Amino acid sequence: MNEKTRDLIAKPDKDISALKEDKDIGLVLDRFLKTKRSQETIRAYSRDINGLFERLNMLTLGDLARIRFVDLIDEIEEYLDSVTKLDAKKRPLNPKTVNRKAFAISSFFKYLMHAYGYPQNPLATYQAYKVDRKSTTPTISRAEIIDVLAYMSERRGKSQTAYRDYLAFACLAVMALRRNELVGLKWSDFDFAQASVKVYQKGGTKKLLPLPKPLLDLFTKYKETYPSEFDYVFTPARNPATKILNKPISADYIYAKVIKVLSIVIPDRKVTPHSFRKAFIEIALNNQEDFLSIINATGHATVEMVNYYDTRDPLKNNAINKMGDVI
Repeated sequence: MNEKTRDLIAKPDKDISALKEDKDIGLVLDRFLKTKRSQETIRAYSRDINGLFERLNMLTLGDLARIRFVDLIDEIEEYLDSVTKLDAKKRPLNPKTVNRKAFAISSFFKYLMHAYGYPQNPLATYQAYKVDRKSTTPTISRAEIIDVLAYMSERRGKSQTAYRDYLAFACLAVMALRRNELVGLKWSDFDFAQASVKVYQKGGTKKLLPLPKPLLDLFTKYKETYPSEFDYVFTPARNPATKILNKPISADYIYAKVIKVLSIVIPDRKVTPHSFRKAFIEIALNNQEDFLSIINATGHATVEMVNYYDTRDPLKNNAINKMGDVI
């Protein structure tokens, strides 16, 4: 940032005595986070914003009021630089992460401006890194999904945990669920007569999804074989530590289980639970499903997000291939 730009940004460095009450930044941050609906957003914003103020060793709004605005800009730039990973050519390897942190901090300062009279947003002129317009999530083919489900199916008769995990993998593949959506499924949200289920998704909204008969049969058999007084579908089968079973298994458990199983079935590939969701979109496009049908399944707000996850080979998936018939 050149001196001219810095002077222009720092010009309204006025007295911010409205912040001199020394309100605890943690409490202010809690109030700010209550304006967010998604638990994932709340966790990420809390981590990113706390990281900045821990670096600055600031505990109160009074501490913030006493730092010169121009110095605050420098400190934030250094904080973002500290979390930026660069390749040999000094290009960022994690642009999305850095942009997310910058956006979180910027959003918090906008809140301070509105609620506490802070004069300016130190990230008002931040230039976000350019990122790829296509998802970098590793994909998984239809044939590989079939192999993974076959591997899990062979073991489902061994125990409740084995059946539960097989059912979880089937949901990831067939319903394109996020991990948090999966572990949040409750029996009370199922309508077995209508073969449907309500899923609470990212942002706190809900979507109604159909249950194909093979998946509906799996849920029915699981419920009959392992009856439970608890509402959550995917609960611990046992819990030696706390003995508490009336809770869902964690999203981290799903992540670890997917990594473990796919390292066996598809070795030498790093595939995550989100790979099933990406594969769902690409398989649906191969099946010539329309965008509306795909959005109704995934819960995405725009067609652009469907395109973002479509990283199929542009040569194989090209309308020109079918035009050869005219010659």
